[in-house]
Amino acid sequence: MRMKGLVAIVTGASRGIGRAIAEGYGAEGARVAAIARPNSPAGLPGTVYETVKRIVQAGGEAIAVPCDVTDEKQVKSMVMQVSDRLGQIDVLVNNAALFFVRMPSWEIEPERWQQLINVNLMGPYLVCREVVPLMIARRSGSIINIGSQAATIARPGGADYCSSKAALHMFSLSLAQEVQEYNIAVNVLCPGGIKTETALVSGWPPAWHERVEPEEVVPSAIYLALQSAKSFTGRIVSRTDFGKNWPW
Repeated sequence: MRMKGLVAIVTGASRGIGRAIAEGYGAEGARVAAIARPNSPAGLPGTVYETVKRIVQAGGEAIAVPCDVTDEKQVKSMVMQVSDRLGQIDVLVNNAALFFVRMPSWEIEPERWQQLINVNLMGPYLVCREVVPLMIARRSGSIINIGSQAATIARPGGADYCSSKAALHMFSLSLAQEVQEYNIAVNVLCPGGIKTETALVSGWPPAWHERVEPEEVVPSAIYLALQSAKSFTGRIVSRTDFGKNWPW
């Protein structure tokens, strides 16, 4: 029960990596706030209510708060609900993300570009904007932004996604420096090749049979959740290197 007594917000918790992290935190004793839109616009399976049910059935404690992280009013309400119902916020995992089928840059409609930036960059910014002051007041906290190797490896047909993740990485590094004096850790976790719905449509390497289940992200996500600015912050780390090249 390494996270007993901690409260964690996990966005994009209705399926995939977000659900796995939420369940992993619940199993380690954290009280989890599972956050996601009520339904997937693409019709994908899974809801935050199902995630919470799984956590509770496993003996954990969790609440579901439907929220579109691109909507400032909804984000403000969500953070207030979590704070009021669970009393504090110790850990934030910004996992909610959007990915479109690959397309050359000149064929991407501005609306699509903006939609992806809104979810992958504006969303984490809006949630951090509401959560950070609460962490500053307690002079502790850990923020984990789920990044991607696409932030540093250009992919044809992925200019929108690659750009959004690169921006998220730099936002995270800047934020880490800004909140260091308040003992708040901010790190980027790149999950690598995971078997998710996004992977099915991306066509990017690695191949499906070389990918791993979302649960493989949990150990590194737990480690980062337990960090402070004094121990480990301002890092961009890969799940595949956990226990090998980091922590150091």
